[in-house]
Amino acid sequence: MVEAQFPTSQGDLLKAARGRETQAAFAEKLGINKTSWSRYENEKIGAPIDVLNYCLKAVAERLQNGNLSAVEQALDLVRRAAHTLERAAPWSGCAE
Repeated sequence: MVEAQFPTSQGDLLKAARGRETQAAFAEKLGINKTSWSRYENEKIGAPIDVLNYCLKAVAERLQNGNLSAVEQALDLVRRAAHTLERAAPWSGCAE
């Protein structure tokens, strides 16, 4: 099973959206300068909402087009683990 890597910070999100493109090329595509992009990616300053939204969309599309099955497999594993834990642990009723 392929593990999907989900961004957990602004820097992770921007790096995931950029992929293998250079910072300069990706920044140019977004109409911002490379220095600003570097500061966003290194979390020196907060990225504007339009940049974050663009990156969220890019990462979501990449996951849907290539790794959706990995996400579905991960969710299935979580469901099965929860089911197993529910069967293994006796229900104690309401908390006191």
